[in-house]
Amino acid sequence: MLADHFEALDAAMFRFLGMRGVLDPSQAVPGFGASMSEAMTLRHLAERPLTQQQLGNRLGLEKSTVSRLVDAMVRKEWVEKARDPDNRRYQRVRLTAAGKRAAARIGEAVQRRHAGWFASLTAEERDALAVGLGALVRVMTEEADADGTDRPAHP
Repeated sequence: MLADHFEALDAAMFRFLGMRGVLDPSQAVPGFGASMSEAMTLRHLAERPLTQQQLGNRLGLEKSTVSRLVDAMVRKEWVEKARDPDNRRYQRVRLTAAGKRAAARIGEAVQRRHAGWFASLTAEERDALAVGLGALVRVMTEEADADGTDRPAHP
């Protein structure tokens, strides 16, 4: 019986990630020219500026990947980077005015998309989804905390 749940979760996660546009940047946030990584970066940076290392930890990305991501976003004029005044070894990344506008527009589009999905669920399905996903994130966070990686292990 537990194996059925594993298979169902595995299939649902792959389908969800594929449909959400994780593997196809043109589908991540249609109409905005943003990949999923860029959209998530904008969301994190809308909270406050971060070093590239902090950004990598939040996104679960390697240092070189974060560097390429940030450089691409600099070319789009969404972010700017500068040496961290507290530790010159680090690059601090912050949103530009254009980046703030992009973060707001993309955030609104994502909220509309999610609202449509949730409106199609029954109240019981919404409750089950909130409990189930919350529990899954909790377990993944505990695993990441236990091994000190700040993110869950990849299969």
